[in-house]
Amino acid sequence: MPKDEIDPDDPMELCGVGFATREDTSELMTECFIEEFLRLGHPAGQILALFRNPHYTGMNMVLQNRGEDFVKAKITEVFGWWQREVTWSTRPSAVPVTGTSSTAECDSGAVDPTGAAIPTFRF
Repeated sequence: MPKDEIDPDDPMELCGVGFATREDTSELMTECFIEEFLRLGHPAGQILALFRNPHYTGMNMVLQNRGEDFVKAKITEVFGWWQREVTWSTRPSAVPVTGTSSTAECDSGAVDPTGAAIPTFRF
Protein backbone atom coordinates (compact mmCIF):
# COMPACT_ATOMS: atom_id res chain seq x y z
CA MET A 1 0.00 0.00 0.00
CA PRO A 2 1.45 3.41 -0.97
CA LYS A 3 2.21 5.75 1.91
CA ASP A 4 -0.45 8.38 1.13
CA GLU A 5 -3.38 6.00 0.61
CA ILE A 6 -5.63 4.95 3.47
CA ASP A 7 -6.19 1.25 3.98
CA PRO A 8 -9.50 0.76 5.84
CA ASP A 9 -8.45 -2.76 6.86
CA ASP A 10 -5.23 -1.60 8.53
CA PRO A 11 -5.74 -1.81 12.33
CA MET A 12 -2.90 0.69 12.89
CA GLU A 13 -4.46 3.37 10.67
CA LEU A 14 -5.39 6.49 12.64
CA CYS A 15 -9.12 7.13 12.37
CA GLY A 16 -11.17 9.98 13.78
CA VAL A 17 -14.80 9.44 14.67
CA GLY A 18 -17.36 12.07 15.57
CA PHE A 19 -20.25 11.37 17.89
CA ALA A 20 -23.47 13.35 17.85
CA THR A 21 -24.55 14.14 21.39
CA ARG A 22 -26.93 16.47 23.15
CA GLU A 23 -24.42 16.94 25.96
CA ASP A 24 -22.02 19.89 25.81
CA THR A 25 -18.60 18.25 25.84
CA SER A 26 -16.62 21.40 25.09
CA GLU A 27 -15.44 21.80 28.70
CA LEU A 28 -13.88 18.33 28.88
CA MET A 29 -12.53 18.70 25.37
CA THR A 30 -10.92 22.02 26.32
CA GLU A 31 -9.30 20.47 29.39
CA CYS A 32 -7.89 17.65 27.26
CA PHE A 33 -6.45 20.07 24.68
CA ILE A 34 -4.83 22.18 27.39
CA GLU A 35 -3.39 19.23 29.30
CA GLU A 36 -1.99 17.69 26.13
CA PHE A 37 -0.05 20.80 25.18
CA LEU A 38 0.91 21.49 28.80
CA ARG A 39 2.49 18.05 29.00
CA LEU A 40 4.31 18.74 25.72
CA GLY A 41 5.93 21.74 27.44
CA HIS A 42 3.94 24.66 26.02
CA PRO A 43 3.43 27.66 28.33
CA ALA A 44 -0.02 29.15 28.86
CA GLY A 45 0.42 31.93 26.28
CA GLN A 46 1.31 29.47 23.54
CA ILE A 47 -1.68 27.30 24.37
CA LEU A 48 -3.97 30.32 24.17
CA ALA A 49 -2.37 31.12 20.79
CA LEU A 50 -3.30 27.63 19.59
CA PHE A 51 -6.93 28.29 20.55
CA ARG A 52 -6.80 31.49 18.49
CA ASN A 53 -5.35 29.71 15.46
CA PRO A 54 -8.13 28.72 13.01
CA HIS A 55 -6.02 25.80 11.75
CA TYR A 56 -6.59 24.07 15.10
CA THR A 57 -10.26 23.48 14.37
CA GLY A 58 -11.39 21.91 17.64
CA MET A 59 -9.54 24.38 19.81
CA ASN A 60 -10.66 27.37 17.77
CA MET A 61 -14.27 26.15 17.86
CA VAL A 62 -14.16 26.25 21.68
CA LEU A 63 -12.81 29.80 21.60
CA GLN A 64 -15.50 30.91 19.16
CA ASN A 65 -18.35 29.23 21.07
CA ARG A 66 -17.30 29.80 24.69
CA GLY A 67 -15.10 32.92 24.50
CA GLU A 68 -11.57 33.82 25.47
CA ASP A 69 -12.39 34.33 29.15
CA PHE A 70 -13.60 30.72 29.37
CA VAL A 71 -10.43 29.46 27.67
CA LYS A 72 -8.15 31.52 29.92
CA ALA A 73 -10.00 30.29 33.02
CA LYS A 74 -9.63 26.68 31.85
CA ILE A 75 -5.93 27.14 31.11
CA THR A 76 -5.43 28.58 34.60
CA GLU A 77 -7.43 25.71 36.13
CA VAL A 78 -5.57 22.94 34.29
CA PHE A 79 -2.18 24.52 35.01
CA GLY A 80 -3.23 24.59 38.68
CA TRP A 81 -3.77 20.82 38.60
CA TRP A 82 -0.10 20.53 37.72
CA GLN A 83 0.98 23.11 40.34
CA ARG A 84 1.91 25.65 37.70
CA GLU A 85 0.98 29.27 38.06
CA VAL A 86 -0.41 31.30 35.17
CA THR A 87 -0.09 35.06 34.96
CA TRP A 88 -1.84 36.73 32.07
CA SER A 89 0.13 39.73 30.89
CA THR A 90 -1.37 42.70 29.17
CA ARG A 91 0.57 43.88 26.16
CA PRO A 92 0.09 47.07 24.19
CA SER A 93 -2.59 46.72 21.53
CA ALA A 94 -0.19 47.41 18.68
CA VAL A 95 3.59 47.19 18.54
CA PRO A 96 5.29 48.36 15.35
CA VAL A 97 7.39 45.83 13.46
CA THR A 98 10.64 47.17 12.04
CA GLY A 99 12.48 46.12 8.91
CA THR A 100 9.47 45.84 6.60
CA SER A 101 8.69 47.89 3.53
CA SER A 102 4.99 48.12 4.34
CA THR A 103 3.37 49.14 7.60
CA ALA A 104 2.93 46.26 10.01
CA GLU A 105 1.56 46.06 13.52
CA CYS A 106 1.59 43.17 15.97
CA ASP A 107 -1.89 42.81 17.37
CA SER A 108 -1.97 41.66 21.00
CA GLY A 109 -4.32 38.81 20.09
CA ALA A 110 -2.34 37.48 17.15
CA VAL A 111 0.48 35.19 18.20
CA ASP A 112 1.77 31.98 16.68
CA PRO A 113 2.14 28.73 18.65
CA THR A 114 5.65 29.74 19.71
CA GLY A 115 4.28 32.91 21.33
CA ALA A 116 5.76 35.29 18.75
CA ALA A 117 3.56 38.12 17.59
CA ILE A 118 2.07 37.76 14.10
CA PRO A 119 2.21 41.05 12.22
CA THR A 120 -0.82 42.47 10.49
CA PHE A 121 0.29 44.19 7.31
CA ARG A 122 -1.42 47.32 6.02
CA PHE A 123 -0.59 48.02 2.39
